[in-house]
Amino acid sequence: MNKLKWTSSLILSCGLVLTSFNYYPMNLYVQFLGVLGWLVVGIKTKDHPISFVNGVGLAILGFGIIYSQNL
Repeated sequence: MNKLKWTSSLILSCGLVLTSFNYYPMNLYVQFLGVLGWLVVGIKTKDHPISFVNGVGLAILGFGIIYSQNL
């Protein structure tokens, strides 16, 4: 579980860097993967606040990805 936490954190951090340099929509895809990893961690550890915030984040990023396809 620790490897998934660290990997997801690293991926999410890379997505934030991409956002800061305005690499759109690649930043959404990378952050999506990081948030998905954290959602899995939250579900497996039954940590409801982590599951909630990352579930919401996954939905927001997912809608952002769909929106970016329609530009």
